[in-house]
This record gives sequence, structure tokens and C-alpha cells, in this order.
Amino acid sequence: MVSQNKKDIRIALFICGTPVPPVAESFGEYPVIFKSMLDQGLQELKSQGTIDQGAEVVLEGFDVREDFYPENLYDWDAIMMTGSASDAYNDLPWIKKLVEYVRSIPRSNDAPKVIGICFGHQIIGRAFNAKVSKSTRGWELGWTQTDLTEAGQEFWQDTVMRIQELHQDVVHGIPPGFKLLATTEHTTNQSMISDDNRIVSVQGHPEFTGAIMREVIKFRTANGTFSKELSEASMKTIDNPLDSVTVAARLIQFIR
Repeated sequence: MVSQNKKDIRIALFICGTPVPPVAESFGEYPVIFKSMLDQGLQELKSQGTIDQGAEVVLEGFDVREDFYPENLYDWDAIMMTGSASDAYNDLPWIKKLVEYVRSIPRSNDAPKVIGICFGHQIIGRAFNAKVSKSTRGWELGWTQTDLTEAGQEFWQDTVMRIQELHQDVVHGIPPGFKLLATTEHTTNQSMISDDNRIVSVQGHPEFTGAIMREVIKFRTANGTFSKELSEASMKTIDNPLDSVTVAARLIQFIR
């Protein structure tokens, strides 16, 4: 049963993929990983005295690949979409349904806000008529410092966002009705927000720590996904400082 405590932050996590086996074994599946990130953001807000001390993150996973969606959309404060090994531009039935679902979510104040992470960011791009495809630049991998636009500095409350990246698909341009929040040389659209402040997305992975990313790189280098050169370059910065807690705190504030 969904928490009815109005202090709680109720998040429906749309599961679009599965962590690689070493990550799942050591750190848990996506609901555990995302809950950990969001709990850290919540604790940061509590330490600042900017959110009720009794608030908790209530998160439930819905595997949309298996057609599992919330019965009542309005039970939730936010919908958050995970990353995926699938391509957001693919026409698999579950991906097409997810695109239509995201497009049809009401934009009223009582409806849940929408947050997209990596694949989720790309699904939002597709849902609102941006082109999504593989990047001509190949993989953007590991620790990355994104530059924030003026709107991004206001939203993310900083001048840069340091985050782990794991993608070769990108959203080209900014969909109508959205503003760009962050960018890199590799990927122009690193983060965006809808003009009505109901939808926000991030291309990178705030839920990935350096330790998680290390396991991903090792696993995908061993199976031939990443070249030895790309792997070695990414490993050099794997433990650089991240802004994950700040990003998680801002996402909770966004939901609120």
C-alpha cells in the first residue's frame, strides 16, 4: 500500500533495464540503488532544515518492460525512469507504450512530476518530438563534468554538474516546450526541463557511484562493449568527486 503520509516523497520507479550482474550482486537492483541516492539527497535537505524531518522517500519499482504500471497515477508524487541497455528509439512494443504513456501524463498540479535518467531522458526526448539516435562520437563514459546553462545554474544551483556517464545514444536538440539545463562537448543535451516545470531529465547517472561505475566498466570491457583504451581512460577519473547528493536533493525539491 502506498504511504498516505503527506510528508513522504512517493516515487514510482519505472524499471527500464537491469544492472550488470556484478553491480546487482554487490549493490542491488535499480530500486535499491535509486533509493540509496534519493535517501542521501533527503538527508542533505534535512541537515539544511529545508524539508520536514519526518519525511521519507517511499519508492516502488514498476517493470515497464513487463507492462507493469501503477494502478492509480495520482498515488505518486513523481515517476522516475531508469537507464536501460535498450535504445529509446527502438519500436519494441514496451518502448512504444512507454513513450505514449509519458506523453499522456497530465500536466496538472495534482499529477506526478516526471524525471528521466539516461534512457528515461531519451524517452522524454522522443515523447516530445526530439530526434534520438546513436551519437556519431561513440560512448560518453565515466566521470564527466557537464556545463550548466543559465537556466541550469538556477535549477541545479551550481555552475557545473559532475556525474557518471554511460551512453552512446543522445537526444538531438531540445524538444518544443523544454529548456536546456546542461551540456558537454560530446552531448549537447545533458539535461532539460519542461517550461511548465513538470518534467526534468538528466543524460548522466546520478545514482552511479565510482564503485558502481568501476564494476560496469570492468564487466563491459571484458565482454567487448568497451575498448581497452576507453576503459583505461575512464578508470583514471572513476573516483573523482561527484555531485550526486546535490542532484538527488534538487530532484526531491523539484518533486516537492
